[in-house]
Amino acid sequence: MQFPPATPVPPSPPLRWGIAGPGEIADTFASAVLKWGTQKITAVGSRSAQRAANFATRHGIEQHWGSYRELCESSVVDAVYISNHIDGHLELAQVALDAGKHALVEKPLHYSAQAARSVLAHAKQHQLLMTEAMWTRYLPQSSVLRTIIQSADFGTPEHLVATFAVDNRHIDRLWRPGTGSITYDMGIYPIALAYEVFGAPSRIDALGSVTEGGIDEAATVKLSYPSGATATLVISGIATHPCTATISGQHQTITLEHPFFVPTTMQLATKGLYADTMSWADDTSIKGHEGLYYQAEWFGHYVAQGMTESPVHTHEEILSNLEAAEEIVRLVGGSVRPGHRTAARPTSL
Repeated sequence: MQFPPATPVPPSPPLRWGIAGPGEIADTFASAVLKWGTQKITAVGSRSAQRAANFATRHGIEQHWGSYRELCESSVVDAVYISNHIDGHLELAQVALDAGKHALVEKPLHYSAQAARSVLAHAKQHQLLMTEAMWTRYLPQSSVLRTIIQSADFGTPEHLVATFAVDNRHIDRLWRPGTGSITYDMGIYPIALAYEVFGAPSRIDALGSVTEGGIDEAATVKLSYPSGATATLVISGIATHPCTATISGQHQTITLEHPFFVPTTMQLATKGLYADTMSWADDTSIKGHEGLYYQAEWFGHYVAQGMTESPVHTHEEILSNLEAAEEIVRLVGGSVRPGHRTAARPTSL
């Protein structure tokens, strides 16, 4: 047994990034990109001019506007990182694309795969790169994992168990009536990992619970695939369990340690009760959500190559994962329904 090397980030000309929606995740993204990467952040936009100005001051950004549209139409911006509320993702992405800007949109891209499909098609039609910010795809461990599960030594993947269960009752946005959803916010990580291993499921079964307001708060999910493979996902915003993921192949297993969706260690093992194991660890000093920087670097490379979608997180996968999330919410009785949701606040551009 041995671990293959991680795929290095290829050098590419830096893009000039605009930040749309200067909230907590945008703060983390900007800090990581400016600390570790070669990309440039040249502007920030918000519905609040003061919030944009404060964000610009914190990160040393020259341009700031109290308008998303002005940001997208700015001549100092090549690509827009969209991190406003999920309700406004697609509308803002459309504005960015119409202004000729590439778009990296926070996950989930939207609640509705149907709505997302038309905007992704619009990006491809205009030869612009648009993808969902599934940042785990670009971590070094992910390239190592992909190589292993495709190897003859590992054998065909047969089963996956992935857990994202953390008591997040203190995070208000997760429980907001009409827009809150643990499946879409937290569950999208194990859903995406299962797709990376097996592709789109042919059947989805789920049991779970919802709040009095109808927000899905927990789900235990079984995904079935045409090959006979299965995946078991445990998703909860109430319970707390180790957030690990294990993939069992014909000959070996591999486990991503807690939390599996950030830079972490992996254990490769033979099958059996008393298995031989070996460990892999990221040898960089990049920890936690500083790993967001990788997706910006790869995004810059894809733009330089003229790509319109990420080869490791394709449009097809984005849509499949949204369809899976929608079905899980439906099965557990949640109230987030693409096309049938309660009225949400409009996005002021």
